[in-house]
Amino acid sequence: MYRIAVVLVPGVYLYSIGGLMDAFQIANDHIDQQQGRAGRHFACQTISPTGAPVTTSNGMHLNGDVALANAGAFDLIYLPAFAYQGITAFERSAESLQHLFQWVRREWRQGTAISANCTGTFLLAETGLLDGHRATTAWWLERSFRRRYPKVDLDAHALLTEDTNLITTGAMTAHLNMTLHIIGREAGPHLAALCAKTMLIDTGPNTQRPYQELLQAELSPDPLVAKAQYWLQNHLRTSVDLAMLAEKMNVSQRTLIRHFKAELDLTPLSYLQNVRIETAKRLLERSRTPLAEVVEQVGYLDVSSFSRLFKRKTGLTPNAYRQRFSQMGALRASETA
Repeated sequence: MYRIAVVLVPGVYLYSIGGLMDAFQIANDHIDQQQGRAGRHFACQTISPTGAPVTTSNGMHLNGDVALANAGAFDLIYLPAFAYQGITAFERSAESLQHLFQWVRREWRQGTAISANCTGTFLLAETGLLDGHRATTAWWLERSFRRRYPKVDLDAHALLTEDTNLITTGAMTAHLNMTLHIIGREAGPHLAALCAKTMLIDTGPNTQRPYQELLQAELSPDPLVAKAQYWLQNHLRTSVDLAMLAEKMNVSQRTLIRHFKAELDLTPLSYLQNVRIETAKRLLERSRTPLAEVVEQVGYLDVSSFSRLFKRKTGLTPNAYRQRFSQMGALRASETA
């Protein structure tokens, strides 16, 4: 029996735990069909850090199978995704979970694998175990993660990482990819492939790039950066160089670069690239506009060079991106119509 501890952290997303537990149960069903009860099965047990019920992100109350103080031995400890309400709220929650972090550290040193999904990677990073190790997290929390855990070798583009018995995944549904990873490792790739087909799990490239938004939702609080952002967003077709933009903003090039790096960790022209790529993504999702016209609308002249840039930023060619996300774009368009 492969034993999995599913930790019920405050604000946990039900799908982050239920999806994982269902996937392991489906693996067990296939094992029963192929090998009978003699096959190695997966057993999940939910752990309450305090022994008290845990409130989920949608307000439900869950009782753990066992309190942390009475937890036995496991092969894998799983830290699921939870609703991230900002760094202040997270710090308060983390302070109340110090006994959980101590347990995780102790169990890892004794050979237990530790896994974390999406925002749960923040909990694993709080233990200090990820310092010096490769990890990933939800793509939309990359900057927050880097600021808080600078010692972690973060690859925010990766869908899944494993380094010295520490497994991390990207945004929430990546817990299914992690489950397949464990199934394949412990019960063989054939079973993992069978489970992927049964559950219709995409086992494509190990990357979050196609889903990542390259821009923040709001303008920077820095007045200079916000002014430049607004100007760039409204002049996509303009041929812009740094000297021109600095002159428009009435500052030196050095000052403009310094403010952009401090606020966005980007140069102004890298930011403009991202604006153009995000605009192209929306056009590809929501319209049938030919690629050459899309490229022209976002300020590029050469389709080939733009396509190379687009693939470097998103992991997909423009046509492949349109094929994958155009239906999603149609749904978005109908919702806002």
